[in-house]
Amino acid sequence: MDNDVVKKIYDQTQMIIGWYADKYKAMIFRPATMNKEGCRTWEKNGDKYICFWDLFRDRYTTAKNPHIRYKEKTQ
Repeated sequence: MDNDVVKKIYDQTQMIIGWYADKYKAMIFRPATMNKEGCRTWEKNGDKYICFWDLFRDRYTTAKNPHIRYKEKTQ
């Protein structure tokens, strides 16, 4: 990845979303934004879900019971 791509991802990132992926039996972390049509949150059967735009993979991704860390704003 070149510096321009890294800077673009960093500038667009609103939050880092982490979740445990049962399929891979591992925690996954992704830079994310909710600025795309179709991004949403919901609850089902006591679990929380978030559909977000994954800036690393350039596609929508859904996370179950996510851990969200918002990007700190700099002056």
